[in-house]
Amino acid sequence: MKLHLTILFCFLFCNFIDAQKLYDSLYFEMPIKDAKLILKENAKKLKNIQLGKGTTYAFRKSSLVSHDEKLVSINIWSKTNLSLSQAVDYLKKTRAFFESINYKTVYAQENWSNPTMVKKNLPCIRFVDPEKNTVVEMDPRGQGSVHNIFITYYNYDWFLKKARGEE
Repeated sequence: MKLHLTILFCFLFCNFIDAQKLYDSLYFEMPIKDAKLILKENAKKLKNIQLGKGTTYAFRKSSLVSHDEKLVSINIWSKTNLSLSQAVDYLKKTRAFFESINYKTVYAQENWSNPTMVKKNLPCIRFVDPEKNTVVEMDPRGQGSVHNIFITYYNYDWFLKKARGEE
């Protein structure tokens, strides 16, 4: 079952890269009300996403972010709370996953794989897809013995406008 979901995710993720679509009909700039309906209809499938062997990420009700009633980013995070060593493992495996599908690492903190050393006011690591349609940020959050890894997908053009202060 997990292998089936991984293959399905990779197939759909490749469609996302090529056409800015994710999960058949979820895409950037779509009306947020439609995106929320898709999230609701596919809730079970969207709670078991593998981004590297041994990782499981999930969509939540607050995963979809809108601007002017249109979808501009998607947040997913580790399905369960992680120990510090599990968080380190997730960071490494997820980075390897994105690099294996030809995403380019465009920014990484010096201690990107150590959640306790990551500077909180900066992204941990950032990737861009080969076609420059999508920016992906990966950030660990937590303290003590409880950690989570957050993955955020941004529309590349919207992200650049936001970074330049145009949005």
